[in-house]
Amino acid sequence: MKNFVWAICLFMITTSATASEINFLDNPVWSTVLEKAKKENKMIFLDAYATWCGPCKMMDAETYKDQAVADYYNANFINVKYDMEKGEGILLAQQFSVESYPSLLFINTDGAMLHRGVGYLDAPAFVVLGKAAKNPALQYAVVKKKALEMTNAEFVKFASDAVKFQDEDFDQISEDYLAKQADILGNADLIDLIMNYANSLPDQKSLAYIVNNKVKILQTGNYTEDDFTERMISLTLGYSLSAHEQLDDENLDFEIVKTLLEKYVPEKAFFVYNYFRAQYLLDNKEADEAISAFDAILINTPTKVTFDQVCNAMMNVGPILLSEGKLDATLKKFEDIKLADKDADKGYMKDFVKAIIYIKVKDFEKFKAVATTMIASAGTPEKIKEDLKSVLERIQ
Repeated sequence: MKNFVWAICLFMITTSATASEINFLDNPVWSTVLEKAKKENKMIFLDAYATWCGPCKMMDAETYKDQAVADYYNANFINVKYDMEKGEGILLAQQFSVESYPSLLFINTDGAMLHRGVGYLDAPAFVVLGKAAKNPALQYAVVKKKALEMTNAEFVKFASDAVKFQDEDFDQISEDYLAKQADILGNADLIDLIMNYANSLPDQKSLAYIVNNKVKILQTGNYTEDDFTERMISLTLGYSLSAHEQLDDENLDFEIVKTLLEKYVPEKAFFVYNYFRAQYLLDNKEADEAISAFDAILINTPTKVTFDQVCNAMMNVGPILLSEGKLDATLKKFEDIKLADKDADKGYMKDFVKAIIYIKVKDFEKFKAVATTMIASAGTPEKIKEDLKSVLERIQ
């Protein structure tokens, strides 16, 4: 009898432990998931993760083991997890436009996505997300169909979700919405849409209108001159790359990009154009042409390009050049830049940029060598020294 009582207690402990977490099917065959969803008449929750993703592991360790989360998701969804970098996960990532991890997808029994979340969510927020996914009035797919009929305030809220969810349709939707407006800077909501969410514009007249009415944006008190300039760069690039200007899907016309940048952000055009060109060419494995574009930045520092700009560019482009085996020559040109008088105290940045490149590519030995030299140098600011010491401690 005593053994029977212990067995009951053990059973209760075991079921209690396993109940307080989501019951996931791990990388199952997708067709069987759809069959199960139809049979049980349940929506699918798909945790789209990558093995290297820190926030994904936090969701596993914390959110998915919460009792309220487990109760709600086990009762309402077929719960599945897919590594989006292997097996069927690769195809599902393409199908559902997964670009960030974790992506939290809610899919109907026909395999159509109805709602989604992106990034780490704690337990209460994750339950809220699940309940929104079950509510037809709140489902992103349903709301999206009504986007063009929304008020300005409603559309800004939709735009925030669309950008967060990386909706590939949003650029066209936002263009269509702006095309309906009598004045695209007519109120605070439209200004917020332009300044935070719109990636392209309906026509070139809209670009010109924004430039000529900068004061409307600045008068809100929510944006600075620098905010405006950065946004104009983004909008001009977005428009120059759109189908409105680029008529050849296969070959990008860089001259269009250059012409529009010079027209609408002339003071930033030289750097932005050459930096964009270098990045684009690197992404398309045209390293030699990319280096030629990047050289234009280096040899025109500081006359047309600030030293701060070239440092930031080097930190981003350097790791790619290193992976292509082409960093050394570019790094030598960077080191040979003569600093303007106003940048005389920034000489340490030449070594700091190298340190950042090496840490990004996990070449810890080269990082240690550069960091050690910088820490010993009187020209390195104390805050930078402390940061370098902190990194050295973590990689020992």
